[in-house]
Amino acid sequence: MVDRSLRDRLSVASDVAGRWALKLVPLRKRLTYYWRRILRLRATPHEVALGCAAGVFAACTPFLGFQMALAGAIAFLLRVSIPAALLGTFIGNPLSWPAIWSASYVAGVWVLGDDPADAAEHFVQSANKLSATLMAPSRSLDSAVVSLSPIIEPLVIGGLLVGLIAAVFSYYPTRQAVRVFQKRRRAR
Repeated sequence: MVDRSLRDRLSVASDVAGRWALKLVPLRKRLTYYWRRILRLRATPHEVALGCAAGVFAACTPFLGFQMALAGAIAFLLRVSIPAALLGTFIGNPLSWPAIWSASYVAGVWVLGDDPADAAEHFVQSANKLSATLMAPSRSLDSAVVSLSPIIEPLVIGGLLVGLIAAVFSYYPTRQAVRVFQKRRRAR
């Protein structure tokens, strides 16, 4: 009985250690893992690539927390691979969000007809106001929303534009890679 209890505790400890080890895996290995998962999906190359493009599109939107749901809904509506769409959202992560959001904001300001040079300064000022609002315990959440509201419209419009461009540029390489992978798999 003691051996079994010790074995169970060691099993739980190894599971926990495995989860922590996964968090420490370098980014390149994680990206390689997700790329291989996309290649191995059982669907046509078009379905996988369009699903992945839907995920990339959703990842470029500023809707944190809803990006996977958005990707899944788009994939469902287009009748393409939902797992590929969910995996495609991993292009958006804490390392890539600053670049995506900066490009989205500048693109949104450009589409709305404002000067992108002035927009960058306005973005920094609004971000500073927002951080000061969140750090000050006496200020309310309403003032944070007021500080953020001028940024939202350009960010959403630009996110749609950047997401569409990123989706187009992700579709063709993904489709070709899935086609080659499936062809090699059938040849074995």
